[in-house]
Amino acid sequence: MTPYAQLPTNNPEEFMRTVGLSPEDFRHLSEKLSDYLEQQKALNPLTRRGRKDSKLILEDRLLLTLYYLRHYPTLINLGAVFGISESYCHKIYTRAVRVLVKVEKLPNRKALLQEPTTTLVIDVSEQPIERPVKNQKAYYSGKKTPHD
Repeated sequence: MTPYAQLPTNNPEEFMRTVGLSPEDFRHLSEKLSDYLEQQKALNPLTRRGRKDSKLILEDRLLLTLYYLRHYPTLINLGAVFGISESYCHKIYTRAVRVLVKVEKLPNRKALLQEPTTTLVIDVSEQPIERPVKNQKAYYSGKKTPHD
């Protein structure tokens, strides 16, 4: 995983496997994100006063966020790839996610619960531990012994 300028945009399959979006969709999302940020800057010109600009360009911030959502690496590893600290990586991710939710007009939790047939969320982070069903006697005696 490398920053956006070094990603192979000529191979859409590899880009899709890395980022989770096609290069066209990525560019479209990046344009929507930059338009939204420009609108916010025009509405509130004084909010940026005294704040330094980010080390990463907008495409790299979006890439960092999408890569994290697709692969769930640790933030320290992701920060090492982009050359930033773990805390700054977390800061970029949380800000980008908040803006992406606003840009894409994603519904809130209540709206998702009202239409359960159209929405499906799969959590694969927790998986049950396989245990033997037959012949459990070999693994457990059934005795409750006090541990003194």
